[in-house]
Amino acid sequence: MTDNAFDEIMDNLKHWTSDEIHSPSLLISLDDGSLHLGYYAGMGSSDSSPIDNFPPLYRTTIEQLYRQGQLEVAGRAFSLYPGSGRFRKLVFTK
Repeated sequence: MTDNAFDEIMDNLKHWTSDEIHSPSLLISLDDGSLHLGYYAGMGSSDSSPIDNFPPLYRTTIEQLYRQGQLEVAGRAFSLYPGSGRFRKLVFTK
């Protein structure tokens, strides 16, 4: 892994977990523990893309930060759209 790739991933994670930004957001599924990037899809609707759709280093980095306690589950559970699974946001610990 290059330092540039890691720095890019960390910059994206900081953006996705920001309290000031609501879209996109790093999410964890309450149904199966899978990781997703939730985003506003327009016209009042939201959707998500599994982190598995990103380069593998994203998943590895997120899982490592989560195990180390640097990322934590925050906020109330919510659905992205009727019939979707339930999610909670992941944020960096303060």
